[in-house]
Amino acid sequence: METASKKRKNGKVLGGIIVGAALILAVLITTMFIEKIPNGYVGVVYSPNGGVQDETLGQGWHLVGLFDKVTIYPVRMQTVNYNDIQVATSDGKNVTIDFAYNYSIQPDKVVDVFNKFGPIEVEQIEDSYLRTRLWDAGRKAIAKYSVIDTYGEKSSEAAVNVQTIFSDDIRDLGFTVDNLTLGVPKPDKATQAAIDKRVEAAQELERKQIELKIAKAEAQKKQIEAKGIADYNDIIKKSISQEVIQNKWIEKWDGKMPKATGANQLIQIPIDEQQK
Repeated sequence: METASKKRKNGKVLGGIIVGAALILAVLITTMFIEKIPNGYVGVVYSPNGGVQDETLGQGWHLVGLFDKVTIYPVRMQTVNYNDIQVATSDGKNVTIDFAYNYSIQPDKVVDVFNKFGPIEVEQIEDSYLRTRLWDAGRKAIAKYSVIDTYGEKSSEAAVNVQTIFSDDIRDLGFTVDNLTLGVPKPDKATQAAIDKRVEAAQELERKQIELKIAKAEAQKKQIEAKGIADYNDIIKKSISQEVIQNKWIEKWDGKMPKATGANQLIQIPIDEQQK
């Protein structure tokens, strides 16, 4: 009885192992035929027998052949940063600039991208081909600006020019570029010293111009004040007559005769003939 019971138990265990192994094998085989395309990507299918398929795979789960290989490409915006790309300015100064930009691949162009680069990850394309094309665009665009321009208001203009050249260069291949920005240039020590000296000179000139404007404003203020006083005095002078002065004196007179009389007195006092 014990031997038969053990056999039944062993049979059940063996059956469970076989079923489990079969399930695992089924899952493994299934995964070999299923490909998941993430959101915002499309897949290009390559078969050793049939080559590259014209029809791409959209996002979601897809059944593929056992020997098919799928390469995915982004069709939504991706952000790329490149650090320490060296370019030269119009005045011959070498500067190192960080670049950042967004890009995507046109869905109807992903097969062309695959045919050009083969079954490699898109990150490899970013680090090789796109980086080289951006460096060339930056070299051409930055060469039109002085090193001071790249620091100032023209940095945005330079970024637009870099993006235009870069975008035009890779558009036919299917890449769309957007929102390219330039980091703050990092010059060598000699260039930085020259920049600092020029900035100091510009600041000193600005300070002197401000002082000159203040001095001119003060001079104009004093001139206006002096003219106002002169005009006031002129008006007063024209408004005062002998009669006005005599009238003011009479208003203040206390009725006492002044000690000084004669033609030399300041005010001629009218004297009633009867008082005489």
